[in-house]
Amino acid sequence: MDETKEAADNDGGLSPEARAWLAAEPGDDDAPIDFSTIVEDRADTLERWHQAGHRAIDLHGVTTEPVTVGGVECLRVTSPHAGTENGTLVYIFGGAFIYGDPFSELPITAALATYAGIEIICPAYRLAPEHPVPAASDDCFAVWRAVSGKSDRVALGGESAGGNLALLTAQRARDEGANLPLALALLSPAADLRTDAALVDAAPDDPTLSKTRMFDVARAYPGELPLDDPMVSPLFGAMTGLPPTLITTGTRDLLLPGCLRTARRMRRAGVDVDCRVWDGLWHVFEFYDAYPEADESLREIADFVQSSLAAS
Repeated sequence: MDETKEAADNDGGLSPEARAWLAAEPGDDDAPIDFSTIVEDRADTLERWHQAGHRAIDLHGVTTEPVTVGGVECLRVTSPHAGTENGTLVYIFGGAFIYGDPFSELPITAALATYAGIEIICPAYRLAPEHPVPAASDDCFAVWRAVSGKSDRVALGGESAGGNLALLTAQRARDEGANLPLALALLSPAADLRTDAALVDAAPDDPTLSKTRMFDVARAYPGELPLDDPMVSPLFGAMTGLPPTLITTGTRDLLLPGCLRTARRMRRAGVDVDCRVWDGLWHVFEFYDAYPEADESLREIADFVQSSLAAS
């Protein structure tokens, strides 16, 4: 048995809440995306995800405010206990580069704002297929340049597609002379978008992310660029000089192999990287607020960001 599949089957350490969630989760829809109805599909998806966003506001007591940063619409998330004096995290939402918005990200950003006592700026970058590479990266980099140009106490993070864009933003900051983040927090980052059979077959079964979705991303997001172009898959970009990085993933995460490859490449380049693999958990498990492992990981991420900002 493949070691990632064997590890995914060994879920004896899961909390009762996580087990119950896993038993009730029907799994990600494996049907290809119909891009002719993408506007309607996005609206339906956001309606569901925004329910979680409202729960997060009630749970953490954060304040949200629409702001424009670097010419890009963003959502500012602040804790009632702290503000910009403790630093800022630019956090990039996920959704396969096709779905999502900053409000959808509140189950993660509201928790991080509260636990780390910081301000969070979440950019509403342009989505594919209407806006392929490099539109999303350009938007995120514009926000990063604007935020980091006003403060030295800024970190960068994101999950899944947002993890891809966060890593790429850090690489662009290094290469284009912008300020580097003090830390990178990458939750199940989609740093390698290749879809060849060997990579897909090696991936574990994931209840929240299908292999078909990987192929949808591969045809919608890159435009004319190959999947191993560093602007598409930042795994293939230079890692030298990047800041301390925390990567989280799980043994059921479809992107686990790519997360491990990313951590290995960073380590070989001399980056201080910590890749935390959670037994039995799945893609961006931190997004789901029904079980304690999500909260535990978010607190660890918040500690990492907070300590990195405080050390500046």
